[in-house]
Amino acid sequence: MEEDIEKEALRKHFNETVEKFEKYYNDPDQHHKIFTELGFTYVDDGCDGFCPQCKQKQTCDLYDEFKDEWEALYRNN
Repeated sequence: MEEDIEKEALRKHFNETVEKFEKYYNDPDQHHKIFTELGFTYVDDGCDGFCPQCKQKQTCDLYDEFKDEWEALYRNN
């Protein structure tokens, strides 16, 4: 039961982060917030942080770290 509550809280936080990321990514005036507010870092390989459509995800070391979250997000929508 407690694990379900924690899982739901994590899912809610993740969904809110993704929503903010999309908002900031699509608004040039707020683009900097991706790094300052959401804590993402800059990667000098053309990474835009949106893994599902990335052509490099099969060879990306970071994708392995995040793929479960991306798959869960798309599975639940």
